[in-house]
Amino acid sequence: MLRDYQEDLYMKTIEAIRQGKRGILIQMPCRSGKSFLMAEMIKNLKGYGLVLVHRKELMKQHKALLNELSITNARVASVFTEANHLDEREKPSVIFIDECHLSEASSYKKVCEHYKVLVVGFTATPTRLNGDRLSLFDCIVQGITANELMERGAISNYDYYAPNIGIDTSDIAIVRGDYRTSELQDLFTKNCVYGDIFKYYKELADGKQAIAYCVSIEHSKKVRDLFIANGVSAVHLDSHTPSSEREKVMNDFKQGRFKILCNVGLISEGITVPDCECCLLLRPTMSLALYIQQSMRCLTPKEGKKAVIIDYVGNFQRHGLPTSDREWSLDGAKKRKMINDDGSFSIRTCPQCFKVFKTADKCPYCGYEYEVKGRELKQMEDVKLRVVKEQEVEELNRKKKEMRMEVGRARSRDELMRIARERGYSVAWVHIQMRLKGICS
Repeated sequence: MLRDYQEDLYMKTIEAIRQGKRGILIQMPCRSGKSFLMAEMIKNLKGYGLVLVHRKELMKQHKALLNELSITNARVASVFTEANHLDEREKPSVIFIDECHLSEASSYKKVCEHYKVLVVGFTATPTRLNGDRLSLFDCIVQGITANELMERGAISNYDYYAPNIGIDTSDIAIVRGDYRTSELQDLFTKNCVYGDIFKYYKELADGKQAIAYCVSIEHSKKVRDLFIANGVSAVHLDSHTPSSEREKVMNDFKQGRFKILCNVGLISEGITVPDCECCLLLRPTMSLALYIQQSMRCLTPKEGKKAVIIDYVGNFQRHGLPTSDREWSLDGAKKRKMINDDGSFSIRTCPQCFKVFKTADKCPYCGYEYEVKGRELKQMEDVKLRVVKEQEVEELNRKKKEMRMEVGRARSRDELMRIARERGYSVAWVHIQMRLKGICS
C-alpha cells in the first residue's frame, strides 16, 4: 500500500509514459520510500523489470524487499556485471536505476542503449558535480519535500550544529568539481583538530550512535582511534574492508554494539540505519548530492528520536541545510542564494550554542546577539560600497542629462553665453552650438 505522496508520484509517472517519455527521473528525498515505489511499479508491469544498482549493499536490500513483497517479475543486478553480460538473459520491459544521479557512468549508458526500453530512475539528489545534464532522462517528476516528510514524521527532526574547528579550505584545489582528496588529507592530518572533534561530540551528542564521514582512510582511522582513546567504542570501514567483515560491522552497528562508525565514502546512498542518531561531517565537499546523502543518514525516524548533525567543516555554508526546499531539474538543483542582498549570510551558525539558523539579529535558540565580523562584514561593506558607487553613477548620469536638456532648450546667444559662463566653457563652444541650432548672431 503506497502512501499518498508515493501514489501521486506513481500516477505522474504513468502520465509521463502516456505522453511518450522514455526516460523518467523520479526525485524523492532520502527516507521517503523510493524502494517501495519502485517495487509497486515492478509488481504492475506486464513484463519484468531490471533493477540496476552500483553497490552490493543496495542489491541485497532490493532483493530482500522484492522477496518480502512476493514480487517475482524482476531481476536486481550490479550495473557493472550487467554491462558485461548483455543478452545473456531475457530483455527487460523497463530498466529501473537506483541512485540514478550516477547514471552518466559508461556502464549505465551501455546497458540502457543496448536494450532501448523505458528507463525509470530514482534519486534524492538529481545533480552532478560538473553540472552536466543527466542524459538518460527526458523528464523529471519531483516528489514531496524533506520538510513535508519531517512534518509527517516520515523522517526524524534534527538539530544542526556547526562548531568552528579552524578548518580553512580556501586554498584547497578543486579537481573534477570537488576538493582534491590528497590536500584535504594533509589539511586534516596536520591540523590539530582531533581534540575538538571529540569535545564537540561530547558536548552536543554525548552517547549517541554516530556515523563519521571522513576524508581518507588515514583520517578515518585517526578519528576511530581518537574515540577509542576517550573511552567511546568506534570502528573504521573503507572500500578495502572485506565484504564479510563489512557486513558484520554494519550488523554490529545496527545492533548498537559500538557507538561510532568511521568510514570513507561507503555509508552514503541507500543505507538504512534506524538507530543512528548522529552524523559527524568531517569531509568538506562541493557535492550537494554527497552532502545530502551523508547528512541525512541519521534521519530514519524512531519513536522519541531527535537526530543531531555536527558539521565540523562548514558544508552548510556551501549548500544550506540538508532538508532545505530545492527546485530540481535534469540539470541539477538551482544554486541556492547563500548571500542576502545586503551582503550578509543567508544562514548563520551561533558562536555560543553552534546551532545553524536563518539570518537573524540574534540566535533563535540561545538568544546570543550575533556579531557580524570577518568575511561576512567585508561582504556587507563591499555591498554598501557598491550601492554607494551605483548611486553616485546614477546621480552623475542624471546631472549630465539635465545639462544636455538645458543646452537643448537654449534658443538664443544670450542663453548659450550664460550656460558657458556657469560651466566654464569657451566662446568657441557658444559659436559651435549657435551654428548647430541655426541661431544668428
